[in-house]
Amino acid sequence: MEQGQAIGELFQLLWQLRKTVQSSIRQVEFCCPKGQFFMLERLHYAIAQREDGDAIPVSALAEQTRVLPAAVSRSLRQLEDAGLAERASDPDDRRRALVRLTPAGEAARAQAEALLRDYMSRVIRRMGEAEFAALLAAWRCWDSAMRAELSHPAGPADADPPSPADHKEELPSC
Repeated sequence: MEQGQAIGELFQLLWQLRKTVQSSIRQVEFCCPKGQFFMLERLHYAIAQREDGDAIPVSALAEQTRVLPAAVSRSLRQLEDAGLAERASDPDDRRRALVRLTPAGEAARAQAEALLRDYMSRVIRRMGEAEFAALLAAWRCWDSAMRAELSHPAGPADADPPSPADHKEELPSC
């Protein structure tokens, strides 16, 4: 297959995957409003990675999720308004805000995660475990290659892309 055609198909597949994932997430909206599941999940994960308690500084959450602090604050405000998260001053540094899940937030996150895990288990069974493992490996390789290319500024549209030999040390080994 010609590269231009393959890239076109990739764009179409990415669009379809986005729509399918959105439809999948809608299955859990009754227990976790739209858009809040991912922030609840990221907050839960970020706190679990810390050894020092049940909360995380908002700035550390923004850094770990690679989301702008203003966007994290907006998402946290929505969670707070829904009673799913709470912020408090850091007792060690009153200038910092800590955020944690409320019991209701943890319950909503756990229920939504359980529903999505069940759904994904059915998808994996339908696809086949070996094919799914190969897909994960390919996605990891794809992500690594995309991250490596992010460090290279885009050149003119008509420029030839660098050959793999041009930055061999940065290419992922998949």
